Formats: sequence, C-alpha cells, structure tokens
Amino acid sequence: MTVKRQYRLPSCTLTLEGLTASSSDLQSPLTVLMNAECQFASANQPPLSGGREFLDSLVTAVSYYGQQLLSGVVRPLDKEEPGPVTVKADQGGYHRLIVQSTPLEAMENSQALARVDVKLTTLQFHDLMEAVDQLLADTQTLPDLTSQLQPVPRQLVKPTTPIVQRSAPAVLGAATLAAAGLALFFVPVPEVKPPEVKPTVTRESSTAPPTSTPGTPPQGDSANSSPEDFTQSPAITDPDTLSLLQRDITRTLQQGWPKDAKPSGDLSYRLVVSEDGDILAYKYETDLALGEVDRTPLPELAFDPVGSLRSSQEPVAEFQATFSPDGEVVVEPWSTAEAAKPSATSAPPELPEIASKIKDSDRIRQLNDGLYDRILSNLQPLSASEPLTYRVRLNQEGAIVAYAPINAAAGLLAQETPLPQLVNTAASGADQLDFMVVFTPAGVLQVSPWDGWP
Repeated sequence: MTVKRQYRLPSCTLTLEGLTASSSDLQSPLTVLMNAECQFASANQPPLSGGREFLDSLVTAVSYYGQQLLSGVVRPLDKEEPGPVTVKADQGGYHRLIVQSTPLEAMENSQALARVDVKLTTLQFHDLMEAVDQLLADTQTLPDLTSQLQPVPRQLVKPTTPIVQRSAPAVLGAATLAAAGLALFFVPVPEVKPPEVKPTVTRESSTAPPTSTPGTPPQGDSANSSPEDFTQSPAITDPDTLSLLQRDITRTLQQGWPKDAKPSGDLSYRLVVSEDGDILAYKYETDLALGEVDRTPLPELAFDPVGSLRSSQEPVAEFQATFSPDGEVVVEPWSTAEAAKPSATSAPPELPEIASKIKDSDRIRQLNDGLYDRILSNLQPLSASEPLTYRVRLNQEGAIVAYAPINAAAGLLAQETPLPQLVNTAASGADQLDFMVVFTPAGVLQVSPWDGWP
C-alpha cells in the first residue's frame, strides 16, 4: 500500500511517499521509500525531490551542519565521497542548500538540473533541521534511518589562548618557587608555642552538609559549580541560538530518560548551558528532584572542566528541565519558567512592633536554648552560598508566632529551613520577644536575642 508521511513547519515541509509492509493497515511502518520531497514556503524554486540516496544525503548534511552551528567547530564528513546534498554557510548570515543530480537521475531525466542552489535564512534552516529531527524520531517511517552524528573530538577545538601565554604562569611559578626556597634556606627555624584555647559564647551546631558521593552533585548542583556561580557570566540573548540550544538539550535529555522511568512526580531542575551545548551546572527545584537525581541523565552530562574560570568568561543560557513520570522531557527558558510560577511568600516581609516584651533574663535564656534545639533537630543541609538571617518571634510559652527574612537569600531559601514547619499560627500571648536566627553556608546555626542579652 502506498502511503504519504508529511512533516510540516512554518517555512519548510518534508514529504515522504513509499510502501508499507501491510496492504490494509495505514499505521504500519513505511519501509520502502519511493520519493522524498522538500519544499520551502518563501523560496522561488520547485520542490527538491529524489530517492533514498537524496534523503540520506539530506539528513546527513543538515545534521552535520547543524552540529557545526551549535559547537562552532567545523568537522569534515566521515564519508570520503560527499552525497548529492551539501549545506554551507553564506555571507550575511544566510545558508546555502546545494543539491547535485545523481548520474541515475541524469540518465532517467535528460532535463534534470545538474545543480540546485537554494539560499536559506536561519529560520528556514532551523525549520528544515526540525523537520529532519521529527523524521528521525518517527519510528513509523523508515525505522532503519538513524542519525550518524558523533561527539566532536576535543582535538578539533583550538585553544583560545596562545601557548606562550598559557605556559607563562608555569614558568613564573617555577622561578618564584626556586627563589622562595633559596630565601627560606637562610631563615632560622621558628620556636613553636602551643595555641591558647579561649572559651566561646556562641552556640554552633556541629552538623555540616555531607560530602557528595561520586555521581551525586552536592545539593543538586554539578560537582564543581552551581547556577549561582554563573550570575556574573554574560547571558546568551540571541533567539535563534536559544532555540537551537533548547532543541539540542531536549533531544539529549530525552535520549537519556527512559520511557519506563516512573518517578512519583515531576522532577524539575535549573540548568546552566554553554554556547556549545554543554551542561555546566544544574540544581534541583524540589526535594523529590534531589532524591531522584541519579535516575536522570544530568550527573553524566554535567561538564565543567575549568571551574570558575570558565563560568566567569563564557556566555551561558539558563533553562528549566522537567522529567515527567510518563517518560517525557520538557525544556523551557528559565525566565519563562520563573514568570509562570505563582508569587507566594511563606512569611510577611516585616513583623509589627511588640506591645509587651519579655524581660526576665532567665526566661529569655530558656527561650533561646529551646529555639536553638528545636531548629537544630529539624535542620537539613542547605544550598545557601551566603548566611541566611531571620527575625523569629516567640511568645511566653516558647511557640514560634511568626518570622521574617532579613536578607534576600533568606527569603528565597526559607522553604529549605525548618522555620515554615515550626510556626504555630494559632499561638498568641501578650508577652513576646524576637530572636535572631542565622544559618551559615558551613552548616552552623546561631541563635541570640534580637535586642541582645539583658
């Protein structure tokens, strides 16, 4: 049975016509290709058409050229003889799709054009690439047609810094080390005295965030950096580049997310992506995403070989990736995902004045110790990179009446602290007192009266 499959985009349409294995089932796979046709909406030329050789060459040429646009690295095709279809860059940001007629087509049709040269805009080429991607993802059309792309070899990437400039720090460091060793040779051995131990009055918790195991990023971030490390990096704003990165990341994550993965809910992560498509850092958005991060392909795809040097110089783009229980992956720009979130705060921006404050010093110390113990017993490792400071209000019985974040980071990460769960909205009392609670990035908890000890 002859069937036709069509992949339609705003400026490009890819149509395949062929035979199926079944003579009655229209849903059976198209296994034999009779004709492939590619038509551009705004181009002033007849549709480009051909057989299986034309289609295979079109898929290979578009895929390789798209990879060059994404990575910025020109890589030759693996085949010694190029196919009838090639894609090249043109002046003014355009692209040229060149189709050569095969010897067989020339024999069958003496009027066939020897060469067709189509000038494409970036939008037209992106639609063509999307049509090819849809074809490769369609298991009902030519199941044996697959992409032959491979990772770009590292040796093809040229260093951006000259070798003389890269070797200068090592030479300077060796010379400095030799000079320091010679100078220290003449310094007498110092007399070491045991350090004096001074008592401290600040109570601190001894719990610190646990170290990460191999393959598990600390607090949902990649092993060497977190999205907060890239706040000073230049942002990628070109819409075409962002669209290309979004498609590439979606395809990469979808390939690594099995259809039979069945998490108990959506797993959402914040991604930082470089211009060449590398995932530099990621962070969980929910506790469920943190607990099941190893089931996603993110730990294996995170790539940050030069740490903070790369994060401070290379333009980046931020996305939100959501892995659903039905095996689908949705990637959207981070700004779009943030705008769609409902704005809600767990505590008022500031607390009203207290009418009657607790003044008994013994009771204040008891309230301070009790607040410290309750927070510490419910404290989990935080993802904060700076201290989180809160103003916490207690009544005479020691119940937490309300709290308010003092700095911006405290407001953003309040849900990671035990404070929202410890607030008793039904608690009241005429006598109350405020305390300062600080969570440090090292995992230290500090509690003291807001107005100081009496």
